[in-house]
Amino acid sequence: MIGLFKIFDAHVHFYSNSYFKFLVKQKPNRADINSELRNLAAKGHIEIPGEDPIQLAKRWIDIIDKWKLERLMLFGSIPGDEESVVKAVQAFPTRFSGMFAVDPNSNTLMENAEKRLRQDKLKGILLYPSLYQIGVNDEWLYPLYNLVQEVKGIVFVHFGKLIMRPREYAGVPIVTNDAFGNPKDLIPVARKFTGLRFIIPNFGAGRWEETLEVGKQCPNVFVDTAGSNSWMTDHTTKPDLRRVLQKTIEAYSTSRILFGSDSGMLPRGYRYDIVDNQLKLAQEMRIPTPDIKKMFFENMAALVDGANS
Repeated sequence: MIGLFKIFDAHVHFYSNSYFKFLVKQKPNRADINSELRNLAAKGHIEIPGEDPIQLAKRWIDIIDKWKLERLMLFGSIPGDEESVVKAVQAFPTRFSGMFAVDPNSNTLMENAEKRLRQDKLKGILLYPSLYQIGVNDEWLYPLYNLVQEVKGIVFVHFGKLIMRPREYAGVPIVTNDAFGNPKDLIPVARKFTGLRFIIPNFGAGRWEETLEVGKQCPNVFVDTAGSNSWMTDHTTKPDLRRVLQKTIEAYSTSRILFGSDSGMLPRGYRYDIVDNQLKLAQEMRIPTPDIKKMFFENMAALVDGANS
């Protein structure tokens, strides 16, 4: 199925060596870093990459060439690991774009964001409101939104259920506050910052109906389809992916839906089954070919290629 359509995966975690080091440093009562990394790898049956992020980037190029993918949006998934993503993107600028996670409570928030967005040309920021326990509509974030809006960047906001497997493997507690996990909190922000493009991943990760409502009210909000969408199992209505996609198209149109795989872990590599299943579903649903092209490539390309201009 891949090869018939160009793919721009909007949601790939760049789990670098320094990502894992930053992660285990957050562990309470930790052993030395190398021991913690070995334990993490063993518990998760995952591979910790070598220290050179460019080598990791080359490995991802080999992986996506195998599956005939055009482009990836790489996430720096922990505050502090921006440099790894910058180096990967600089090494392969036609294949990779980058975004970075921010700690809204950091006293260097704006200084770092200025550097990464203006100088390093990363395409946007990742916000985890429930993890950092700050509302997406908190005025503290307005200067950050203004900055991202100025560079025509993207704000990726994770709502709903937060699953962070590397943290589980590392033994780093995931303490979240569901009071900050409602996508509808984004409505006043999206209306205030109309030049900003927001992305809600995983169809809202269990807050699906709220995500649909945001899409109906806010034309500058997009949604991604990323991952296995395990939230459907726990959802009260037990929807299948066909129903989720159909209702999301009704709320957002195919112009504001972005394909994502939520890949990142090695040695698993690229989650080919995700893109294959979603492409097959789109064709079974008789979604017109031009609309499939939008969802799987063109929408994300338009968002990214207009940033930092």
